[in-house]
Amino acid sequence: MEQKKRSPFLAIALAVVIGLMVIALLNGFIRPTQVVVAKVAVAPGTILMADLVELRSIPAAAKPAGAFSKVEEVEGKMLAVGRTPGDFILSSVLGEASAAGIPSELEPGHVALAINVNLASGVAGVLRPGQTVTIIGMLTPDVLQDAVSVMPAPYPQDVSLTPAVGLATATPTPTPAPPSAPIARLAISGLKVLMVPQSFRYEELPAGSSEEQLYSSARTTMAAQGNSVIVLDVPTSLVEVVPGLRLNPVSLLAALNQYGTLHLALEPAAGLDAKDVVTLNLGDLYQSLNEVRGKEDR
Repeated sequence: MEQKKRSPFLAIALAVVIGLMVIALLNGFIRPTQVVVAKVAVAPGTILMADLVELRSIPAAAKPAGAFSKVEEVEGKMLAVGRTPGDFILSSVLGEASAAGIPSELEPGHVALAINVNLASGVAGVLRPGQTVTIIGMLTPDVLQDAVSVMPAPYPQDVSLTPAVGLATATPTPTPAPPSAPIARLAISGLKVLMVPQSFRYEELPAGSSEEQLYSSARTTMAAQGNSVIVLDVPTSLVEVVPGLRLNPVSLLAALNQYGTLHLALEPAAGLDAKDVVTLNLGDLYQSLNEVRGKEDR
């Protein structure tokens, strides 16, 4: 007795039904949704345009908080945190958010401080965010003289009475004389660079650039590097700037930026030991050189 042949259409239909059920089940759990991501690398401070972002489908459960579903929602807004291709564009990385950008990078007890730099003091514009620097503060005698002249006496002046005929003569305690030469003794190491303006950064134009590009780059660079600012991550806890003297680095750097001169030294990627920083007094150096020369002439 011959067996009945089963129709292949039944197996195909069954497979189709099972496939549709699986798709429906997965859609119920996954529920694909679209989010806005960076299409190309975007630097901080960039105004987002439609050609810089794109939509990408992801499971609804994987959608991060603050994500956008339409390109129009982010168009025209400033990016506070750099994005690489494929990174989500979130509300927390846009300039409108109070915690976006630099505030999110600061540790407790740290503040962001901007200081003036030029081509010489700013390491020729080779500084980049994330690097660490050592700051050397320069003070000149005229600045110190002005500071001493306006500072009140820390304690009442001693007065001695001369037992002579006539009025008593007051003899005040002499005011300490400021150094007679520029000093560079104030150094703070391990400060992280948070922001460097694009116009201040050292960049080489590719060979074959047009004259217009060369002129525009040179004009922008000269203007920006002549007078620019960078932002540093500065701790608020006291640091020992010279042996035996502990100061708040934020107040110190703000004062030196206003009344003295600051020079930045780029540290190696592995960091710098504080004892590697050698400070000096130009007056002491000049005197030492003269003493050495005097001994050689004898």
